[in-house]
Amino acid sequence: MQKIHVQPLGWLARLADIGIMPLMYLISRTFKEAPQQTHFWNNTKLKSYAVEYLAKECMVRCDGVPASTRWHGIPIFHIPIFGGWKDYIVLEPSDPARVSQEWYVGWITDDVIGISRIILRGPVRLLLGPCPVSFFGINAEKGKQLAVHKIGDGRIGNGGPHAQTPLL
Repeated sequence: MQKIHVQPLGWLARLADIGIMPLMYLISRTFKEAPQQTHFWNNTKLKSYAVEYLAKECMVRCDGVPASTRWHGIPIFHIPIFGGWKDYIVLEPSDPARVSQEWYVGWITDDVIGISRIILRGPVRLLLGPCPVSFFGINAEKGKQLAVHKIGDGRIGNGGPHAQTPLL
């Protein structure tokens, strides 16, 4: 089995995440939930050959949900205050022994394959857009696929049991 190597965030990217946190709270219109961490520096695109060996049965597939992607020509899909994506799914590694293990989450859509460079320990909330998507997990230490499963869903601003779960 091949490995997917993910370059972890460096100190400058982590510092930028901290600096932009107040803005992320503001655009989500809620201070009761963990703010979104989806910034261009936190993700990397993958080539299709890098994920062609991944087992589909270890992924979680989601249908698209109606969601805006542009506002007056400006891409807003990650800006809820302007009507961007608000619905999310909550995933975690399927193996209970691996739930606290460090891992990365990735996604496959018709036009993009990407992976977050943010190291996760436990569950993660992931925004759902208008297109179908398959989410996968990668063990941070070994670069091998982890089976993931859905443990919940929700909508930004509605609170709930996963309100403090990281949002990507």
